[in-house]
Amino acid sequence: MILNQVYDVLKKRLDDGYVNSPLDFKYVASLQFVMTTIGSWPYKQFGRNRLAAILSTYNAFLILLGTVLCVLGLIYMRESVVKLSFFDLGHNILCLIFDTMYLQRLLTARTKKYQEVIKDYLLHFNLFYFKGRSPYAAKVHAQIHIISGMFTIYVMWQMFIGLLLFIFMPWFNNYNRGMFGENRPQNSTFEHSVYYYLPDDIDTTEEEYWLLFIFNMLLSYMTTICMCVFDLLLILIVFQIWGHLRILKHNLQNVPLPENSIMYSVEENNNIRMLLKENILHHNFIIQFVNRCSDAFSEYLFAFYLFMQFNTCILLLEVTTFTADSLAKYGALTVVMHQQLIQVSILFEMLNTKSEQLTDAVYAIPWEHMDTKNKRTVLFFLHRIQTPVSLKAAKVVPVGVNTMSAVLKTTFSYYMMLKALAGER
Repeated sequence: MILNQVYDVLKKRLDDGYVNSPLDFKYVASLQFVMTTIGSWPYKQFGRNRLAAILSTYNAFLILLGTVLCVLGLIYMRESVVKLSFFDLGHNILCLIFDTMYLQRLLTARTKKYQEVIKDYLLHFNLFYFKGRSPYAAKVHAQIHIISGMFTIYVMWQMFIGLLLFIFMPWFNNYNRGMFGENRPQNSTFEHSVYYYLPDDIDTTEEEYWLLFIFNMLLSYMTTICMCVFDLLLILIVFQIWGHLRILKHNLQNVPLPENSIMYSVEENNNIRMLLKENILHHNFIIQFVNRCSDAFSEYLFAFYLFMQFNTCILLLEVTTFTADSLAKYGALTVVMHQQLIQVSILFEMLNTKSEQLTDAVYAIPWEHMDTKNKRTVLFFLHRIQTPVSLKAAKVVPVGVNTMSAVLKTTFSYYMMLKALAGER
């Protein structure tokens, strides 16, 4: 009952009324805003060339900044590896991995393939342009629209909470140790959320600490956006593909039977021919878009699973110290990272499952009542539709539950090994 009330409230809030294009959707506007803050929204594809040029320069600056900080982070680890504890070393490795993900995703945003896919998603493929084809298409569009809006709100709040905990837990530890008082502990240093090599005379006064705190907060915000919002964008695209597959399956399952229950008449065969052509074109449209997505996000998905392998392992190691500090600092982050891995994999598996169901739907078409020409068309369609609708990492590995399972198994194996090493140290 409560869930229904919450759904009704969110449905009213996410109702966009009459809009001219998906660019006017509230959740798309939110997505556009946060991606603009890291220079990764393809404004050029939407005709805003001047803004696109400015953001391209800003994006290049962020890439340069991330590269410099990655190098400084490596220098800090080399200089401090002797005095760092096993878990502090894990924290610094984790930050380096996040920085690498940040760079990889900013570079992805500069590719033309990525920008063209975003344009196609919003201006051609979106279910908004198909809702007028049938009442069922309008129903699917409304459902996907609400789900997309809810998911966007959920991810935004998730990012906000995780970012606050990651940034303010070190500040709280400094406060507890009396680092901001007049009687600071002797030979003490400030704790930060991110560490990189700095000259010895920096980070000794409270004013310098606050400058670094603000800088780290901005850096952590941009890294969080890169880690979560790109995945959100990909998930929103998957929702649209899933919606198209649902509509196609429904259309195939509702091919009318002949009036005489024996064979289609000449007129009925002509109507069936047009219906088959429409469904084949719709299927080709879906396949072409999925192929473009797979081409644009192939390296992205490979990097996603590769970095998740390291992230989840190190986060498990950090959070299972079960101290208040580690639980507050890494607890939400651990949940978010594992959740991203699971939800992305499950959603892609849903595409694979829905794609497999299309084969049965085509075979269930009443082809035995058709003329020879239409039977050949159904045979061709049956052969064509057996090609699965799926995105692949590195253009080789199908993304889904099996890939997720392999990553999690390896993660726990590495975690147990590192836990044993930490005990010995």
